[in-house]
Parts: sequence; structure tokens; C-alpha cells
Amino acid sequence: MSPVIARLEPSRNDADPTLADALADLHTRSRQIAYRGLYGDAFLDHELAAVSRASWRARFENHDSARDLILAAIENGAPVGLAYASFRLNPAVGLLLDNLHVAPGRKGDGLGSALLAGVARWLIEDHASAPLHLEVYAPNASALGFYERKGGVAVARYRETVPGGRETDVVRYRWERPASLL
Repeated sequence: MSPVIARLEPSRNDADPTLADALADLHTRSRQIAYRGLYGDAFLDHELAAVSRASWRARFENHDSARDLILAAIENGAPVGLAYASFRLNPAVGLLLDNLHVAPGRKGDGLGSALLAGVARWLIEDHASAPLHLEVYAPNASALGFYERKGGVAVARYRETVPGGRETDVVRYRWERPASLL
């Protein structure tokens, strides 16, 4: 069975905290793999799960369907991919896709592309084709390659201190025309 990409509307019908926790757990597993060696091991292994759950529960509690988007790829009742985007995270740049994660065993199945296309579709249908932005850690070569293959243009680069105290570069990508992602 192929996953179904669903738009979650926590303010209306998806307020179940178990779904927020399931997304947080997927987000945690993905980051534990992608950010190993970048984030501190103690944070990844002992703190990240609680941080993720608190963050996702807050996203569900404070969801504004006009300015926030949560997409989940659901298979057999469990999330295998997620996307979270908001106009509220960095109003100076507009929409920021803050999270795009696919379950580690499902990478390469097209879920990341489908979720990215879902965000683009929301921008086209509900936000007059506003540009899409996302930020990625520069050491995450596989993510950089994915976004560049998808036509993202690097428009900014800055330094950030990540959990564990390391400094790293962050690259902001932009898609001026989200329709190019469909």
C-alpha cells in the first residue's frame, strides 16, 4: 500500500496528541540519523525526543490553518513522512518549510518529492503562488543535493550554533515559482 499524503488541520479535526507525538517520533528518528556528528550525541540520544514532542504538541495547539501547513505521509496508520511550513517562523522571508523528513527506511521512494509538491500546491492554491523557502545545514550533503535537483536556488548562508555547541553553516533555498515543484 502506498502512503497517503494528508493535510492535517489540528485546529479542526486532528488535535489528537498521539498524532503529534507520532510525527515528533518520526522527526526525532530522522534527525538522529541525519544530524549525527553535527548535533551533540547527548542531545540526540537523550534530549531530542522530548524537545521534538514539545515542539510538535505546540504546533498542533497553536496551529493557524491560514499560515501553517502540516502534511503527513501515512501508511498503515503511521506517519512515514512529514512536512511543516509556516509564514510565522521567519516573516521577513515569507513561507519557511521548517521540516521535511522521511522515515529512514523510506528515503528514495518519492515521499520527499510528494511532500514538497504538497507544500507547493498549498502555496499555489491558498497563497497566490508565494515563494517557498527552506533552510538546511550545509554538512547535510544528501539534503543539499535533493533541494538542488528540485531547482532550489541558494539565496542566503549564515552560521548557527546547533545543539551540542558546534557552529555550522545553514543554507537558505528559494523557489520563486512553487509550480516548478509539481
